[in-house]
Amino acid sequence: MKKIYLLSIILFPLLLTNCVNAHDKTHNDTSNSPMFSGLDSDAGIIAKQFHKALSEANTETVMSLLADDVLILEGGRIERSADEYRAHHLQADMQFSSAVTTKTIEHHVRVHGNTAVSISRSHTSGNYKGRDIDRTGNETLFLTLINGQWKISHIHWSH
Repeated sequence: MKKIYLLSIILFPLLLTNCVNAHDKTHNDTSNSPMFSGLDSDAGIIAKQFHKALSEANTETVMSLLADDVLILEGGRIERSADEYRAHHLQADMQFSSAVTTKTIEHHVRVHGNTAVSISRSHTSGNYKGRDIDRTGNETLFLTLINGQWKISHIHWSH
């Protein structure tokens, strides 16, 4: 019994350390990580370009990556086209994205013929319009190959 007790005292901290490191939410090294896959695919590159364009407040690039009939769901709202998004929430989304820091926790892109799905989790922190931001969010992008180019045809954001 003493051996089992002594062994558990020695091994428990080692196991705990490995568990904590395996779930480190600031992990952004995508090389050989099970938390990141498919990002080098053409669809994955579009997903990354979309996030970069939002954070750089690059309206032209954001709009070029969206399908004309994109559906965007966020916080109980729905926008049914790229034009509607541009007219309603695009500017606010770009202002928010450029004001805060977002670190990707996990990101997977799967291509299935002419469609692809990008699923990611991220942590956003900072200050926006006098409010402290500290939240984890989920995003699903559905991409469609249209005339040889990947376009985002559906976005679902939740926080």
